[in-house]
Amino acid sequence: MRKPAAFFAIVLALGAIILAPWARAQAQDARDGPTEIEKCGTIDKPGSYKLVNDIAPTPSTSPNGDCLVITASFVTIDLAGFTISGGFSTAGIIAESSGQLHGIAVRNGSISNGGVELGAADGSIVEGLRVSGGFFGVSAKGIVRGNTVVGIAQPHGLGGIGISATGTVTGNYVTGSTNGIRVGQGSTVIGNTATDNRGNPAAAGIGIEADCPSNLTDNTAVNNNGANLVRNGHGCNNTNNVAP
Repeated sequence: MRKPAAFFAIVLALGAIILAPWARAQAQDARDGPTEIEKCGTIDKPGSYKLVNDIAPTPSTSPNGDCLVITASFVTIDLAGFTISGGFSTAGIIAESSGQLHGIAVRNGSISNGGVELGAADGSIVEGLRVSGGFFGVSAKGIVRGNTVVGIAQPHGLGGIGISATGTVTGNYVTGSTNGIRVGQGSTVIGNTATDNRGNPAAAGIGIEADCPSNLTDNTAVNNNGANLVRNGHGCNNTNNVAP
């Protein structure tokens, strides 16, 4: 009776030796963290991504001039305090798809001369960005919060909107652009500041413009060259806004 017990003990020991490297590899994979981004390119798989240095488009990495092109749903990009430099009329980060993407998040860094264009995605989050220069700032459907947008201009025609969004827009600051903040119907717009947006011959320089019904509460829109606060349609809640 002792031989089977000894045999099983040996088998268990060998199994532990064989499985140990695999277990260590699995543990290592769990610690790998976000995929590192070192240059512009296409993100075509869901997952978490993180910049490890400043990046800018080149002809080889970005033939269309856009830096990071997202073609997959459920992508999170952490700029980690670094800067994406665009081509002024192109995008720092853009979502592109023949269908509708979902669940894209971009946060925590700077984009110069090219904004964030996530109009092809639903349920996005854009937060903690500093966007300056270029023809557009932030465009998204979802949550847009805590961003600073400066100097978005479109000198020849319409455009130059600092933030264009439908959803929850809160705690943002937009200044020195053609237009400040533009939101679609059904949005919640709370605690934003739009000031000194200058307009151009084809645009009035509006601080905050909303399609109603939407909720507009505790926003400040002052010193914009056109109107400070515009409500299109009926049914907007207009509460405690400073917009003379």
